[in-house]
Order: sequence, then structure tokens, then C-alpha cells
Amino acid sequence: MGRTKWRNAAIASCLLWVSITSFLTGKPAAALEEPTAAIDAADVQASAAAPLAIYPRPSIYSASSAYALKANGTSVPVISYAQYDYAHFSAAGPIALEVTALGQSAINEYGISPRKLNLAATKSGNSLTFTLTKDEYLIVKIDDKKELVIAVDPPEANPPAASGAGIYNVAASPYLADATGAAHATAAIQRAIDDAYAYAGGQGIVYVPRGVYKVGNLELKSDVAMYLEGGAVFRFTGIPQDYTAHWHKDSQDRDITWWIYTKPGSSNIKLYGRGTLDGNGKYAADTHDFGNNILVPIGVSHFTFEGLVVRDSASWAVTPARSDHLTFTNMKLLNRLDMGENDGIDVNESQDVVVTNAIGIALDDPFSTKTWDQTVDISLSWPGAPESNERIVFDDLLAWTYCYAFKVGQGMRQNQRDITYRNGVIYNASVGFGIDHKYGAGTLANVTFENIDVERIGTWLGPLRSWSDFVIAAADGFGGGPIDGLTVRNVNVRDKGQSAARLRGYSGTAMIRGITLDRIYMPGSANPAQTMADMNLINRAFHAPVTILPVQAPEPVQRFNLAAGKQATASSSRAAPGL
Repeated sequence: MGRTKWRNAAIASCLLWVSITSFLTGKPAAALEEPTAAIDAADVQASAAAPLAIYPRPSIYSASSAYALKANGTSVPVISYAQYDYAHFSAAGPIALEVTALGQSAINEYGISPRKLNLAATKSGNSLTFTLTKDEYLIVKIDDKKELVIAVDPPEANPPAASGAGIYNVAASPYLADATGAAHATAAIQRAIDDAYAYAGGQGIVYVPRGVYKVGNLELKSDVAMYLEGGAVFRFTGIPQDYTAHWHKDSQDRDITWWIYTKPGSSNIKLYGRGTLDGNGKYAADTHDFGNNILVPIGVSHFTFEGLVVRDSASWAVTPARSDHLTFTNMKLLNRLDMGENDGIDVNESQDVVVTNAIGIALDDPFSTKTWDQTVDISLSWPGAPESNERIVFDDLLAWTYCYAFKVGQGMRQNQRDITYRNGVIYNASVGFGIDHKYGAGTLANVTFENIDVERIGTWLGPLRSWSDFVIAAADGFGGGPIDGLTVRNVNVRDKGQSAARLRGYSGTAMIRGITLDRIYMPGSANPAQTMADMNLINRAFHAPVTILPVQAPEPVQRFNLAAGKQATASSSRAAPGL
């Protein structure tokens, strides 16, 4: 398929994101300067209380002017960012938090998400205090200030020593990687990876101490674990000459690099710690029209990710492709809300994948699954033949986006089956969760969304603003494929949105079948909805009869209101309950 055809067809993963960018009211971000100083040790505090690890604020980041934070009485650095600021530390509960709203004398209104935690907070002047029983990812909103993301991780389990047999410290001889960010550290770090790969005593460990490392492309290899200490930052330069252009994104007419990727055919790779992978994406895109996939586990078996911050990608941030047995735990995907096509994690053509305890913030979809073929821009250089997505579980998520929070699609060139989203909280989204079966005719089977809390469906300039969306659409000459098996279970809808939710197949052969809607609680109701009309699922076509649990009532007869230009309903006991 030619670039022009694909560009016209692909409006990215989310509709009309360009208009969202112009709608946002935040100030444009200035180009980020090259790092020149060492870590600011003044931000590091020691705690004598329960296990508490506070990480230093790297010198390339400014302290927040909006918030200050203490955990168990110890100051925690708060990093100034884009549409929100954030703090990150590790602790075992209980954890007493004190949030101070800088620049004001009192707090009028506040919110703490996930709301289901029912955290009891106390206001005192410009401070807000509350206690966590264990590690959590939170979004705090105070008055009209921008949000504060608080990412509390569990204490690290068996962090490695900085030296010893099978440990390759990039700051030590013979590597001597520059930790100030002044010089490129790519060659030194890649040499440490290669030496760890050659280690004969098991999985070699590449140890990255705190500091800022200016890094080009890195290739991870079999039986290598890379550990980034809290306070360590890998920094993308944003300059195209420093990287290999692995593909060209036609919808943006922009070259993209796999910044950190696995060697195809590799296995037993681990990337972990409490450091940061900083894609410097706003600078890369605005200044050099260049993008990055921050982490690309590709053609790999048994890959583990644990604990890192992934921030500011200039394209889809984490893109597993044609891989199997992958785990992503304690993942913090902190993208901007003023850049399009910056998805969090998109699982592509992979099997046996688990993403658990993650926060995803992005203008585009934070969590999704996709399949392609060898004719699409992103997958032209992927190794091997196209594969299906199978047995993928997303568990314990917190999402904030201007698109879908939890999604299957777009991208259905190959089959997908056994996809599960569970225990998720949607802080704010245009669409809470759903299926966008588009760009392909593959079969989608056995999709489950369960234990989901939809807190807010916000306003944006696109047409969809609903708590859920299930649709099969034609695109790129593909008429769409069937969805066989859709279960939506135990959903608390606090905000249904401003548009009708969709349950729309494409045709009599590309239908949605095997639908169960079990315990869907709509706003203001203590009882589960009994009809699709009660659920605001009134934009419907080409689907099989629907089972509603625990009680199903007849559907109202749908009529079209010509004056209003939308569906009107009139109750009828004769209406078929599944249509």
C-alpha cells in the first residue's frame, strides 16, 4: 500500500486528534535543553520509618511550582511536567501522604483517583493529608491547578548489587559511561550489554547507577538483565542523525526509530528498576520532525519489564511485536496530552502477555492491542510472518486520555483472541473502553472487560464521548471481520458521556455475536441496568441477541426523532430483548 493511500486512511488510533491539540489551553512546551549538571542531591531524603525509597530528582527536570509532597513525613521530589506534574517513590504501607498546593493559602475542592479507594482526606490550609494502606498509583486534583500524579511502587524485590560477578556497571571501568548527559553514552552501554550477553554464568546484569545518560539506539540481547537505579535516566536526544530510522509513519510523514529494542530471536531479557526512559518526544517531534518507539520488544520470547517510568514518547511508546511470554509490571507510562499518536503500550501480534499494575497517560490510547501485516508502515520491517494476538491480559490499570482508555484495535489484519481488561480505572477519557475493529478483516474472539470503574468521560472535539464503544468498521478496502464473544462484567459507570454508546457490527457476515452484559451500573442507580437503552447503548446494528445479567427487561422500541436528529425511544413490552 502506498504512503498516500495509507495516510488518507489512517487517522491514527483516535479520531481527529489534531483538533484536540489546538483545543488544549496549556502553554507550548519549549525545546528541552541538553543536560549539563549532575543529580541534585538536595532532593534526596532518608527515611527511618517503614520501608521507603525516595529517588533523587535528575537535574534535567525542574521541581514542581504547583505541588510539594511528603510521604511518612519525608519530602518527595515532585517533577514539573506538561499538563500534570508527578512524583515517584517506593514504599510499603501504611503510607501517610501530605500534598501541599503551592501558591495558595487554602484548598476548596479536591479529588483523588481512583475514587473507588474512598480515601478520607483532611484539609488544613493549603495541605491535603490522607493515608494509603499499600502502594498505589493516584491522580490528585486540587481546585483549578493541574493534576498531580503520585506513583507509589512496592519496594524493590532483590535489586542487584552495583558490582560483582556477572554485573556490568556502565559507570565503572572499562565502560565509564558519562552520567551527566554531556556526552553520548551509547557505545559504553551497548558494550556492557554485549559483555553481559557473553557472560557464561547465567543472566548477566547491566547496572545503570543514578545519573543522566544521553543514549542512541540500544539492542538488548538474550540472557541479559538491565537495571536502572532510581534516579537514572536514559535520555533520547531527539536528533535524527543519532538514530536508525526503522520505519516511516505515513499518517504523520515522520521517520520513527526503535530506541531500545530486543534482538529478534532473543529470549530471557529483563529491563527493570526505578529509573526513567525519557523519550524527549515533544522536542524530537517539534524541532526535528522525528519520532520514537521508546521500547520495542520484538521477536523475543520471555521478556520482563518491571518498575521503570516511560515518559514523553514521540510515537507509540511501548510496542511489543511478534513476541511471546511478556510481562510488564509496575509500569508508569507518562506521556503528554498535547501530542497525537503517542499511545502508551500497544501489544502487536504477540501471545501470552500480561500487563499489571500500570498507569497510562497519553493523548492517544494508553492501552491497546493490534495486528497488522507486511504492507503497513509500522510492520514493514518486522521480522518473520504476521501473527495473531492471543491470551493478553491487562490487570489493575489507571488511565487518562483523550481517546479510548482500554481498547482492542484499531488494527485487525490478523485474528485476535482471549483479550482481557480487568480491574481498571478510567480517570478521564473520550471513550472509556471498547473495540474498534478497523483496518482489517480478522476475527476477534473472546474479549472481556470486567471490574471497570469509569470516573469521567471528558469533552473533546471528536464525535465520540461515551463510556463504551463496540464497532466494526470498513477501512483500506477491508470490510471488517466478526467479533465472536464479548463479555462486559461489573462496570461502575459514574459518567456515561455525551453521546450514545455504540454496539454496531458491519454487515450480516461481520457481526458482533455472543454478547453478555453483566452487572452494568449506570450513574445514579444502585441496581444493574436491565436494558441496553438503560446503558445508553442505543446506536446499534448487526449484532446477535444480547444477554443482560442479572435481570433482563424488554428493550424500548427505537424510533428516529427527525426534529432532534437522533434516536428516540418508546417503551414496548413486545420489543425483542436482544435487539
